Amino acid sequence: MRVDIELLRKTMKNHGLTNENAGKALSVSRDGFQRRLRDKSFRIAEVHTLMQVIPLTKAEAWKIFFAE
Repeated sequence: MRVDIELLRKTMKNHGLTNENAGKALSVSRDGFQRRLRDKSFRIAEVHTLMQVIPLTKAEAWKIFFAE
């Protein structure tokens, strides 16, 4: 899975979501969420959670989490 981290960060910022809030939604610490960003590594369940929390359409999620 290739993640467009910059687009994810921009989208989160536009929706007022911080790394800390995103981490809480994924049941990880802020540092844990930042590690996922750095490693570009998200589980499918985490993608689904972020889709609900941000909120993202399927098309937006596809652009972010399955970038080409």
